[in-house]
Amino acid sequence: MGNDFFNLININENEVLRYLEYKGQDINDNLKNTISECIKLAKEKINPRYMLRVYPILRKKENNEIEIKGSNIKFSSKDLYKLLENCDECIIIATTVGMEIEKEIRKYSYAELTKSIILDACATTAIEEFCDLLQDDLKLKLSNQGKYITNRYSPGYGDLSIDTNIEIINFLNSPKEIGLTITENKIMIPRKSVIAIIGISNSKVEVENKSCLNCKNYDSCKYKRGDEACGNKRLHKR
Repeated sequence: MGNDFFNLININENEVLRYLEYKGQDINDNLKNTISECIKLAKEKINPRYMLRVYPILRKKENNEIEIKGSNIKFSSKDLYKLLENCDECIIIATTVGMEIEKEIRKYSYAELTKSIILDACATTAIEEFCDLLQDDLKLKLSNQGKYITNRYSPGYGDLSIDTNIEIINFLNSPKEIGLTITENKIMIPRKSVIAIIGISNSKVEVENKSCLNCKNYDSCKYKRGDEACGNKRLHKR
């Protein structure tokens, strides 16, 4: 996927506002202009990178375990097992929008805190849009092969431990491939990065409509949309 693909990242203003916890308050012209400036700046500073691998999987129903064949990785998760129950393969994706946008966020945090906060929301929107674009592209390519994909699922969502990110990053060697690392405190660097798992099936799979109302974190999430479809489809703010 080339630059034309990356140029499809739109940074939707409504999504930016959602991450800013906008609840219908009045927005003055100055703030509107600042949001527009931040969206433009974020588009200039993001450097989307990704890697993905396809692996055969082995499912063990007795303990809800998913084993990546040819590796030592085993996922123990009822949610992930349910997602992959009709799949014999999975795709593991690592994505990031890079360090430049992180530097901008940090720079403005010292001088223009409002701009820093808005840029952070723009970067969060950008990484989620990037993941959506990748997922849509995979869906199209695999459908041409008579295959189907599930929604994406990330460590830290539902009952899959966020510790799993460490295993995946080491397994994929993402520090070398795309510059994505993780700290001892399980914070991914760059921060605006996503690890996700997508199932591949030879038969049509039921794809759940990704609404905030269907999310397990609905009651506690500050970024929910009520009864509308969740804009980021899979994850909450990073």
